[in-house]
Amino acid sequence: MTEQRGTLLTADVAAMRDTAAALDRLAGRLAEAVDRRAQRLSPAPAGDDEVSRAVAAALSAAGGGLVADASAGAAQVSACAAALRSQARAIVDADALSPTSEAS
Repeated sequence: MTEQRGTLLTADVAAMRDTAAALDRLAGRLAEAVDRRAQRLSPAPAGDDEVSRAVAAALSAAGGGLVADASAGAAQVSACAAALRSQARAIVDADALSPTSEAS
């Protein structure tokens, strides 16, 4: 591995924090939308016959999968926001420890 001296890395910590906040808002909106609409993805059978019950069960199973996937997606977006915030903090902390760093 080659070591480079004098290489300056820069990061816009404020933009990182703003992006993390935007990702948190996105995750929140997605989670709220899933919560509001989850009930509609599990319909009651149209009739009391076997076919109606089977169709309703299939739609409910598919809807449950959609809810689970969308919820997992919201959690992933939140995790990305947390990682971005953590990296922004680490950059600020590293800059504070470096005697040659410029203020972020």
